[in-house]
Amino acid sequence: MHLPKVSVILTSFNHEKYIREAIDSALNQTFNDFELLILDDCSSDNSWDLINQYSDSRIKPFRNDVNKGPVEGVNKAISEI
Repeated sequence: MHLPKVSVILTSFNHEKYIREAIDSALNQTFNDFELLILDDCSSDNSWDLINQYSDSRIKPFRNDVNKGPVEGVNKAISEI
């Protein structure tokens, strides 16, 4: 099993307007040996649906059942590695 050299953590709460730009920016880097951990913090907008439209194997999406705030989101993403 190949472990990526870099883990990028992206947390999102109701960022429908910006989530595609953030994901595309990470995926379009010239360095490719990374994983993109995306934690949606129970968004009430379309963020989670947009995140799940990507089929790139470097993306690892997670979602909280309830909103827990950004610090909890980063901690959860780190614990999922």
